[in-house]
Amino acid sequence: PLDYVISKIRATKDVYHEFVTGKIDTEEKYEEHRAAMAETVWAKMRKNDSITCRSCHTLDAMDTYEQSAEAVKNHEFGVETGQTCIDCHKGVAHFPPLVELDSAAFDNLRALTTKTKPKAELVYPIESIAMGDLGSINPATKLTVAQVKDGVRTVEINAYQMKGAEQVLYAGLGQRSIVATLSEAGISAVDAGEYVSDEYGNEWRTAHLTAEIDAPVLDKLDPLWDYAEELDTVYCSTCHAKIAAHHYTTNAWGPIAKGMGDRTDISNENLEILTKYLQTYAKDMVGH
Repeated sequence: PLDYVISKIRATKDVYHEFVTGKIDTEEKYEEHRAAMAETVWAKMRKNDSITCRSCHTLDAMDTYEQSAEAVKNHEFGVETGQTCIDCHKGVAHFPPLVELDSAAFDNLRALTTKTKPKAELVYPIESIAMGDLGSINPATKLTVAQVKDGVRTVEINAYQMKGAEQVLYAGLGQRSIVATLSEAGISAVDAGEYVSDEYGNEWRTAHLTAEIDAPVLDKLDPLWDYAEELDTVYCSTCHAKIAAHHYTTNAWGPIAKGMGDRTDISNENLEILTKYLQTYAKDMVGH
């Protein structure tokens, strides 16, 4: 009770700054200082091991049968890595401050594409790009360059199609990491192999496609992954501790990233880059 009273007394400074100093007397001023105020509280809770939460929610008292399988897994992960409640539950009592990655970070990434070697044998888009009337290619897709002429690259994509969803090209058999989306013309242009079944009974076939692109590309993925890690820090770590990419499988990361992305103001393009990064280093991709 004493700690509770002390905390409430300290909180009166918010009243003071609203009605006396005017530091947070408008919504705009409040939002300007919101992240700093939140960090002050989060730092205190990290220091005291989230004692406010643990006064009711001890790990020993948790009914794991009432939790989802994912919640149980994440709580076990938190214990193993020494996390405290506030590392993951920053938005429980109050909405966390909205954050946004400065556009300059992507501008720097785009500037690096000018250093791509004209005769690079492998290239990677930094955003979704068109391939004529065949469809579009997703960021980070590995493209093998067959020819370069007048600034136009003829590239080859080696991927997979799933039966019934031939308009989508996936990175691997059974792996729902999208590398391209095809038009009717694109589907017709695919050089496809024979269908084989995966462990779940879905049928997949190899898909080879040749297309032309004229968009900016990188000749190595490191800068794009550096940008993806910035996205992870800004949009994910604001609400919870950073989750290692190898914590989930390639197929699990897709819906998880989509669901979490919907809670932020991350753009669809940035979410795709972040998702591709997480899927590339997923549990079933480590060592590939």
